Amino acid sequence: MSNNKKVQSIEPNIADLANGWLKSYGLNYKLEQEALNNAIDTALNDYFSKNGGTGGNRPDVKLLLRDSNLCDYPILIEYKGYKDKLIKLDSNGQIDNKTAKNEPNFKNINSYAVNGAVHYANALLHYTSYTDIIAIGMTGYKNGDGKIVHSIGVYYVSKSNFGVGQKVDDYTDFSFLKTENFDAFIEKIKQLQLPQEEIDRLKEQREREIDASLVRLNNDIYQNEK
Repeated sequence: MSNNKKVQSIEPNIADLANGWLKSYGLNYKLEQEALNNAIDTALNDYFSKNGGTGGNRPDVKLLLRDSNLCDYPILIEYKGYKDKLIKLDSNGQIDNKTAKNEPNFKNINSYAVNGAVHYANALLHYTSYTDIIAIGMTGYKNGDGKIVHSIGVYYVSKSNFGVGQKVDDYTDFSFLKTENFDAFIEKIKQLQLPQEEIDRLKEQREREIDASLVRLNNDIYQNEK
């Protein structure tokens, strides 16, 4: 058997497996183009068009879950079908979704499951009133016996962590989303704390982003006035 045979993505198998879990939990999930609610659908569409129509279109699966305090949490799920395409982190251990120029790194966003989901979660932070979003990535491959080996990344993306996302825990399936488990999962994300130096670094980064966009804005105004 030659090694130069291109590895086939098993994304349809991954989607089938994971959506099967969601179905078995009795959750009302929506696939790519299906409407979830007006705010979320509009935000994802706006984000897509504002990024020049690149960077994937919509998350593979989206759902809205409510905890017993009647708080709603959007859940965005992105599937991939290769062994090493779960997540790409930068040198600070954060989701690597920004280029050196502070622009969206579409190479990573399109290639890695968690990076894609976190990218979509940021669309909701920017364009909706939701402040706490769960971004889930899942990928996998077939081993020598043809069995699916999968891996899952679960990240909490919120105003409080500046949209960079924090890993919640290690999971082998989506049962944390089950109605009877969801409150405990939400308690877990409420315990997540960013270290102070990380908060300072992110604030500084955010200020640099704002400065850069103000410079761009001023240049645009100047050009228009000319």
